[in-house]
This record gives sequence, C-alpha cells and structure tokens, in this order.
Amino acid sequence: MRKVLLATALLAVSTLALAGCSTAATTGGTTAKSDSKPVYVFLPKSLNNPYWVDARKGMEDQAKKLGVTAKFLGPDTDDAAAQVAIFDSILATKPAGIAISPNDPASVIDDIAKARAAGIPVIAWDGPVPNSQVMGYIGTDNVAAGEQAGEALAKSINKKGKVAVVIGSLSAVNLNQRLTGVKKALAKYPDIKLVATEVSGESIATAQSASETILQANPDLAGMVGIGGSDLPGIAGALKSGNKCGTVKAVGFDVVPQGIDGMKGKCVDALISQKPFGMTAQALQILADFHGKTSKLKDNFTVDTGVVTVTPDTLDEFLKTAH
Repeated sequence: MRKVLLATALLAVSTLALAGCSTAATTGGTTAKSDSKPVYVFLPKSLNNPYWVDARKGMEDQAKKLGVTAKFLGPDTDDAAAQVAIFDSILATKPAGIAISPNDPASVIDDIAKARAAGIPVIAWDGPVPNSQVMGYIGTDNVAAGEQAGEALAKSINKKGKVAVVIGSLSAVNLNQRLTGVKKALAKYPDIKLVATEVSGESIATAQSASETILQANPDLAGMVGIGGSDLPGIAGALKSGNKCGTVKAVGFDVVPQGIDGMKGKCVDALISQKPFGMTAQALQILADFHGKTSKLKDNFTVDTGVVTVTPDTLDEFLKTAH
C-alpha cells in the first residue's frame, strides 16, 4: 500500500510538472502558465482534512494578487513517506520557494537542506521543523493555542470534572505543542482530572471510535478536547451517537464544516480557529519577498498568526469573513 501511495504521489507531481501549470493560481478562469511566472509550492500534510481547503484558498487568493503561480501538493492522507516523495519530485523543478507543513519533521530535513543548497527559499508553515535549515516559521503558536483550548474546555465544564484528549498524531510537533498547552491550562484547576489520551491518526472515523471507547470507560466524563483537525468531528460524532451532546462538553481545533455542524447541533462548545486562509496568504507573501530579495525578516524568524476561540454565540459573525 505504501508503494502504491508513493507511486501515486510521484505520478501526480510529474503530471503537473509536465503540464507546466499551477493547480491553484488562475486568471480569468485560465490556468496560469508556470513557465512565465515564479512558481511557489506549498506542501501540506494531506489533502483530505477540511482545514486545508481554507489554507489552499488563502494561497490562491494571494497568488492572484501577486501575479504568481502557486501549487498546493500533498498526499491524500497524512503520510510522511508520500509527502517526502512529493518534496523529492518538486526539487527537480526548482521552484521560487517552498512552504512545508510536515507530517514528520525529521523526514523532510534532508530535502530542506537540498533546497537551500540549490538557492530555494524554504519556510515552515503551519507546523515547525526543528533542527532544520528552514528560514523561519509562520503559523500558530501551538502551545498558546493549546492553552486557549484548555481554558475553553475548563470554562465549559465549570472548572471541574474528568476530561479526555484525542490527538491526531504523537509525531507531529505542532500537535504535541498543543497538547502541552492544553495540559498547562488544565493544571491550573485542581478539580479537573485528565483521564485518557487517545491517538486518532488524523482520521475522523478513528477519532470517533476512540471517543466512544473513552466514553464507555468513563460514564461520568465531563468534557473532551480534540487536538488535530480530524479529532473534534470524531468526538462530536461519538457524542451524537451516544446521545451525550451538551452533557459532555467538546472543544477542538479548526472551524471546518464538521465542526460547524457539530456546534449548530449543540455537540460542540468551542472551536479554536487557526486562521488558515490568512496564514497561507501571508506565507506566500513571505516566500515572494525572499525570492525577490526584499524581505526584512531575519533568519529563524517566527510569525505567530494567532488563534480565535469561536463559540455558539460568535459563530455566525465569525463566518461572515475569511480567516
């Protein structure tokens, strides 16, 4: 199966390269030719998470404003090896800049070094790549965001009771940072006890199954928090199937369709928005500035794009604009 995924990823990138066109930047409904404009490549963890839809839209919007070509290339699901295969392939095309959101930071360190040696600017976007040659990081301060999620959960359960965590991956730096922040926030409240932590593999179905297991083992559970983008939809599904919406409070990341539906269905109490649209638009501007040698950012820069806590009372107003 892994060989099939790698072959599929390589074929997809090769096809795009041969076509000489962007999957994202268009003008007047006509695809922009990559050989006439600088080409920038964004490498997300996957394409199946709704979070990446808004991220891609932000890239597309900024690409049109800048008059450049931008490509959004990732594996269908979170797969570090498939992501590396795509990274390998795009290096040969010598893009004007690369933004990487790594599944496994260690797996992309060599390709980042190769890109930098070839004079290609590389930034970490959405998720950091420690101990690498990335020029800097733009995205969420994930520890602070985790604290905000933990505070939202504590507030929703009146600062007491048993809580549980569902996390997409234990190898992703950004998710572990969020978990650290959640634990830091909850530690302020002596009457809150963290009783379970389950891994979902960034699968909504697995997140729901894990949540159902937690609920069965803890019938007096007060609340749950989802760390990855697929986790809260799974939690909400478990609460709905168990008829526990509103009884067990739920908090998680990203204002995606499943989270919005869960909130409107009274199964979700707070959503932590990472502003994916604006984050990616700003990341493309940073790459363009590096390529044009006009950037004022220093090596190892950090740009925190911030988060917003969305509740049922603020949801409608939040959805009126792109974030």
